[in-house]
Amino acid sequence: MIKQLRVTVDGKSYDVLVEMLDGSQSAMPVAQPVAPPATVIPTPAAAPVAPAAPAAASGGTAVPSPLSGTVVDIHVKEGQSVSEGDLLITLEAMKMNTPINAPKSGTVSGISVQKGAVIEEGSPLLTIA
Repeated sequence: MIKQLRVTVDGKSYDVLVEMLDGSQSAMPVAQPVAPPATVIPTPAAAPVAPAAPAAASGGTAVPSPLSGTVVDIHVKEGQSVSEGDLLITLEAMKMNTPINAPKSGTVSGISVQKGAVIEEGSPLLTIA
């Protein structure tokens, strides 16, 4: 038995013929585009992913990224005193900005990222001594 299905992938519709088998064989769908494929427009290369910095050697507390994303802004400078809860960095992921606040009071002893860097979850952002 053959069934015709319409499947939409990334906004493009395809008519698919699927042969229904008795279960002892696998089905192989045949995809036929409904409309001609759109022109592919290349996107610019993403910013380089920031390498993971080594753990704080000065005995400070590394502040890890809670998510993967892009560094939108760095609100502190190395050597600056911060209080617990102060805004340190703003990250953007899926078009939403996420503030990264100081987990403790201290002095920013090192910044491991730069504005525009793409970082992975768990990567150290900066160190507070």
